[in-house]
Amino acid sequence: MSEAPAVVVDLQLAIGESEFDGQPLPASHQLEAWVAAALLAAAEDGGLERDASAAAAPYELTVRLVEEAESQGLNRDYRGKDSPTNVLSFPHEPLDLDDFALPPELAARFAEEGDDDSLPLAGMPEGDLDAGEEEGLDGHNSDDVMLASDAMSEADEADATDAVSSGFSTSALGSAAPETAAEQALDEQALDEQRFLGDLIISVHVVAREAREQGKSLENHFAHMLVHGTLHLLGYDHIEDDEAERMEALERHVLAGLGIADPYREENH
Repeated sequence: MSEAPAVVVDLQLAIGESEFDGQPLPASHQLEAWVAAALLAAAEDGGLERDASAAAAPYELTVRLVEEAESQGLNRDYRGKDSPTNVLSFPHEPLDLDDFALPPELAARFAEEGDDDSLPLAGMPEGDLDAGEEEGLDGHNSDDVMLASDAMSEADEADATDAVSSGFSTSALGSAAPETAAEQALDEQALDEQRFLGDLIISVHVVAREAREQGKSLENHFAHMLVHGTLHLLGYDHIEDDEAERMEALERHVLAGLGIADPYREENH
């Protein structure tokens, strides 16, 4: 992978100021460039796998710039540290419906309906399910299919209609039959899960204060925080010494490519 991937940042401003020490906050396109550089380096390092078919699809993340109080509350609640910090990373975790349990009264009701073959499934017409529906569309979890149904576009439905009108059918082609619109929607949902990285929460006052104390520009220190936070979203960490060395080496590499000095050199602290 030689080109940086496309990135879309959802920038949320939860602060009143737009400048610190006379320096403006970075714009969305700068944040996206820094994240893209981190993703490229991670891919070269083996820390990010990308499907070649989705090479042009953008990665997405939220960057929220907050006051110290919000940073402190999140740091306390999620890390047990009652103080604001420069950047917090919250990797995206796909929703697992198996983690949810129905209230006892609903579970009992559905169990009763499940024992009565004469009762249709909620929202479904009476009659037997075909093999695809019963198995959740070729082995896919049926709950996932329900979640993905809203994501089916008119284009997906048109593609499915074209396939039928052209004479293609599952019975005629067997395993070579084209994907149904629902299956395509599931594939797109899976790709969306891969593309959304998570959330970065940045305490601007902390970052500005650190930049001032370390003799750095606000822009350069912000770039470091975006690179550092993005690597955390991808699973990099610095708890163990060997993990820290790998992560810091990657940060140095990315920042050098951006024309920014090694943030871990002694004179930069």
